[in-house]
Amino acid sequence: MAIQFGKTWWGEHWLRSLENVDYNNRLPRGASYASRGNVLSVKTKDNEIKARVRGSRATPYKVNIIVPPFFDDQIEHLINKIVTQPALISKLLNRELDSSILEIAEEMGLKVFPRQWTDFKMQCSCPDWAVPCKHLAAVIYMISREIDNNPFLVFEMHKVNLLDELKKRGIFIEKQKENGIPALHSLWIAKRKKAGDYDEECAYERVDFSELSDIAEPLVQLLTDAPPFYPGGNFKEIYSLQFTRLGKEARRILNKRLDFETLFPSLTHRESISHRTRIKYTLDRNYEVSILLTDDESVNDFGYGTVNNTTTLPDLLPELFRLNPDYILDYQPSVAASHKLLFAALHLIANGNVVPQIVQLENKHAMIRWIPAMIDEKVRVLVQKLTGILPPDLLQTAHKTRQTVKWRPIENQTVELLSLFVSTLASVVSKPSKGDLFEDFFFKSTTYDFAGVGEKGLDGGIKVWLDRYYLTAETYKPMIIVSEMDDDTFDVAVNIEDTTQSSAIPVPLATVLKEKEFDQQRFKILQNVSLLSPFIRGLDKHINLCGDYPIRFDTKEFAPFLMEILPAIRLLDIHILLPKSLQHLLRPKISMQLKRKSDQKGFVKLDDLLTFDWRVAVGDTLLSPDEFNGLMNNASGLFRFKERYIYVNEAEIEKLHTIFTGDKQLNAYQLFQTALSEEYEGAPITMTSEVREMMNELTSVEDIPLPNGLMAIPRPYQHRGFSWMYRNSRIGFGSIIADDMGLGKTLQVIAILLKLKEEHAINDKKRALVVVPTGLLTNWQAEIEKFAPSLTTHVFHGTARDLKQFDADVMLTTYGIARGDSELLKKQKWQVMVIDEAQNIKNHEAAQSKAIKAIPATIRIAMSGTPVENRLSEFWSIMDFTNKGYLGTVKTFNDNYATPIQLFNDEKVVKKFRKITSPFMMRRMKTDKTIISDLPDKVEQNQFALLSKQQAALYEKTMQAAMEEIEGYSDSNDNQTLFKRQGLVLQMILALKQICNHPAQFLKNGNWDPNLSGKVQLLFELLDTMISAGEKVLIFTQFKEMGAILEKIIADRLDYRPMFYHGGCTVQERQQMVERFQTNRAEKVFILSLKAAGTGLNLTAASHVVHFDLWWNPAVENQATDRAYRIGQKKNVMVHRMITKNTFEEKIDEMIQQKKHLADITVAAGENWIGKLSNQELREIFG
Repeated sequence: MAIQFGKTWWGEHWLRSLENVDYNNRLPRGASYASRGNVLSVKTKDNEIKARVRGSRATPYKVNIIVPPFFDDQIEHLINKIVTQPALISKLLNRELDSSILEIAEEMGLKVFPRQWTDFKMQCSCPDWAVPCKHLAAVIYMISREIDNNPFLVFEMHKVNLLDELKKRGIFIEKQKENGIPALHSLWIAKRKKAGDYDEECAYERVDFSELSDIAEPLVQLLTDAPPFYPGGNFKEIYSLQFTRLGKEARRILNKRLDFETLFPSLTHRESISHRTRIKYTLDRNYEVSILLTDDESVNDFGYGTVNNTTTLPDLLPELFRLNPDYILDYQPSVAASHKLLFAALHLIANGNVVPQIVQLENKHAMIRWIPAMIDEKVRVLVQKLTGILPPDLLQTAHKTRQTVKWRPIENQTVELLSLFVSTLASVVSKPSKGDLFEDFFFKSTTYDFAGVGEKGLDGGIKVWLDRYYLTAETYKPMIIVSEMDDDTFDVAVNIEDTTQSSAIPVPLATVLKEKEFDQQRFKILQNVSLLSPFIRGLDKHINLCGDYPIRFDTKEFAPFLMEILPAIRLLDIHILLPKSLQHLLRPKISMQLKRKSDQKGFVKLDDLLTFDWRVAVGDTLLSPDEFNGLMNNASGLFRFKERYIYVNEAEIEKLHTIFTGDKQLNAYQLFQTALSEEYEGAPITMTSEVREMMNELTSVEDIPLPNGLMAIPRPYQHRGFSWMYRNSRIGFGSIIADDMGLGKTLQVIAILLKLKEEHAINDKKRALVVVPTGLLTNWQAEIEKFAPSLTTHVFHGTARDLKQFDADVMLTTYGIARGDSELLKKQKWQVMVIDEAQNIKNHEAAQSKAIKAIPATIRIAMSGTPVENRLSEFWSIMDFTNKGYLGTVKTFNDNYATPIQLFNDEKVVKKFRKITSPFMMRRMKTDKTIISDLPDKVEQNQFALLSKQQAALYEKTMQAAMEEIEGYSDSNDNQTLFKRQGLVLQMILALKQICNHPAQFLKNGNWDPNLSGKVQLLFELLDTMISAGEKVLIFTQFKEMGAILEKIIADRLDYRPMFYHGGCTVQERQQMVERFQTNRAEKVFILSLKAAGTGLNLTAASHVVHFDLWWNPAVENQATDRAYRIGQKKNVMVHRMITKNTFEEKIDEMIQQKKHLADITVAAGENWIGKLSNQELREIFG
């Protein structure tokens, strides 16, 4: 990079004045010498300059230059002339040297710049006696660089300190601007007090990044052109290009058009963030950050401990970005907060909401770090929001001394963490380094000491250039008032407001300039007003003429002032008052009017509902294309419309015209969404009264009479769900019913199936298909038999399945069978198709999802107990099953909804998304008492599992062998015989229980394949739903052996090891496990031995209790259940009793339910009562 000298107006004039008398052309030789770094040192004291220059000899040459001083009377006249121009003084107080001061000096005959070489006394120790020699010329050039950085040096070399001279006349400001670079650690605000109780749920609060405004252009506009610290051209242009690139690349990342991980190509990413990971940041005084990752993991067969790892920010950022926003609730608060910080940093960069700040490190180097642009109100609001979200002490600072390291949390950790994230991102998304010191200093996080020759003051020059980004609160602030005049012009006035007196009326600037009462504050006020001079044409003249010169714009001039200049001024925290007509500029937007397509009354199919005409929305007014074209009449820019102004450019007009004249059509779904949201592309739409009435009918739900054969009385919310699905089925809509687990989704769907049968919609020609996970097949069959016995079912499952045998109202099958036999099922005519646990088709690209969606049905219903509306990565696929095409393609859905909601947290898009999906999805939650007021606090539910083929064979063989041995004993009353027989019965119960749990528990063969146990498969289905819903569960078992194997197979299923509480645990281990389950959100599953955990524990974090194997002792069951359902529980508790269908488990449970008096026996005698049953009674139970 070629060094440029005389970059500023003052530096240029210094060189130009000497060039004019350089008849021997010696200056260019000096420039070459200076550029090569031959000037080793330059020291200026008053009007004397001493330098050392490397030449052809070993010893550097000594250069002395003496500049003639101004005399006292000259200085007096100069200052007297300056003080007559308030605009000049205000700039001087801001350390700005206006070029008009030179004109004043020269009018008085002062030689500010030399006119000939003899105006200086110059001497060099080199043998070249010429004046100037190349060594002297080189020093002259280096002085020009000093002047570039500090133009006041021009007068100081004449022994005139302009600011001191003003101060002698009482013109000064108590707090003058300083060029000192702040030390990094001086910006850290010490934590005043310990953090109070922090609610960890705060870390998961949504932050709407869409509220940020793009202020990149105004921020760049605040900076001055050609800052003198840069030797190679106009650094503002370089800065602007790089800054624009930062925003562009950040937007590409957020819109998924740039692979984030490609930004860190040299790094080997490892999966180090689990649901148990906690993050802690440490920052030292040299801006080096270390990151500690702490994981609570199992460290041996029975114990749990902590594993620590360290990482770097470039390693961490890709891992945070890789986390699915839909599942962020599963991670620790510090991880969720870090994820939010990363996206906050990306959004700040994307919107140009970051600014560079120069700081000094402990090692005396300077560096540029990037921080949030706190001069923007919306950025301040975001930072304040994040401050309330971040866990306290997420960041600590480190001060290293020789003996110790002191760790301290800080109050302003939000800004510091954002700075770390933004600075790291800026260094990787900016253009590759070209070796430019200043470009790398700003954009590559390089540090520099600025200790070389000619570099003195460069860091201060950088700070001065950036100072407008760091305005401090002032007592007197300017206020801009725009007035609309009668002749289509606009006047701009400046008033002054006193920030210490909120009730004080702002004072016109003219009054401040003229009235004596402001003599003391006048120049303090003008110092702030002068900041506006580069932006407001005519302001200097307005000030110098004491406000008697109006600042006036015509409409054409005012448009760029309004659209470009005022946004930059706002960033200076200056209030701007606009007339009402300009406060909300109107921007034309494409819109439409919706009309009814069909006159048919009653239920109408969606395709026959709506049609539309294009309109243009101008504020709340909708214009036809012809009306809009007439309004524009070839106009553009700023013009009045009714009581307000429209701003429109030619590109916007052309875009609207293209839409009007094009053949773009909207499908029925798009029109229906427009009617539901009452907007099109953000603009309001209008609907005819017919359409509005029709939409009210379509979106309201009236109670539909329940089917006559329903053997249950649904709760009110269940009746509403049934009526809603019925309404949708009549219109042709599919339905997603996503009530919380335990709210009776199955009953509601069974009711709709029964209703359709009673109305003959389900008949011999068109039947119902219900697809469920394998583990839920038996439950569905049992529920239909219980609640709708008139509905006939056929289970299409197993190797012997035959479609020819299907002669029932409802076919029950599994996802696996539906996928394998998709071609067969597609040939059937289905009136209704139901899928339970709809998350099984969440991956739209999976073969299973494609097979399910390929089966045609008139009505489609999807059931899920998980918050599908919060899992947008899955929601599209489920909605595509129920209402194919409604949300468009995956790409359009991601562009229109998923990305704005997941990555921008755009509340406007969230509201629109809810509006357009509400007719098709219903989700009620147990916690919402306004909807579900009659739900008991504890709900028990039997969950039926079906024996696997291997289980059934082993069960039958074991049971028959045991019964033969038992039946070998007579029914005598001999105590010894009775005792032996009772022992055999209890042995049989134990063996069959183990087989029902898992064959390997009985066989001891170590083959713990989950597919061998129907009960394990059912447990997996339940766990998937519970964990997806973010809920915790206790799993009780009688057997320590079964608990250990559940621990292993659940770990294989969930990719993390659940805790197991049993008699072999120490007291300390038990306490640790209880504490972790209660406080650590990652601990979702807790396995407990029924005996070890029977009493004394408080596990209210659980909202589900699973009894994996039953003891048929209500008292024991209730004791276990009460671990979750007790004082302090704020949630409804679901109790799941796992029973194997068609086994003794089902028979004994039926006996207990039918003969309640048996409960009293079981309380006293456990399971011993079974051993006293007769052989015939045993055969009835066991087979």
